[in-house]
Amino acid sequence: MKIMAPNPGLVSPQGSQGLGAPAPKENFGNLLNQMVNKLNQAQQDGDQKISGSLLGKEELHEAMLSLEKASLGLKLLVNVRNKLITAYDELSRMPL
Repeated sequence: MKIMAPNPGLVSPQGSQGLGAPAPKENFGNLLNQMVNKLNQAQQDGDQKISGSLLGKEELHEAMLSLEKASLGLKLLVNVRNKLITAYDELSRMPL
C-alpha cells in the first residue's frame, strides 16, 4: 500500500527550491505598514457595522465583536510600538 499526499502541490509547490533555500526577507517597515492598514480596515468595518446596527440592518452582537477585534488589534499595535521604543532606548544606551 503506497501512501500519497492528498495534494502534491502542498508537499512540493512549484518554484520551491527545497528546505535548504533561504526564506524571502520581508521589510519590517512594510510589515508594520500592513498591520496598520489591517487595523484601520477593522476599525472602519466596526464603524460600518455599528451604523448598520443603529439602522437595524446589522446584528448588535456582530457589531460589538467587530469593534472588539479592532480594539484588540490596536492594543497589540501599541504594545509592539512600546517594545520597539524600549529596544531602541536600550540600544542607544549601549557603549560602542
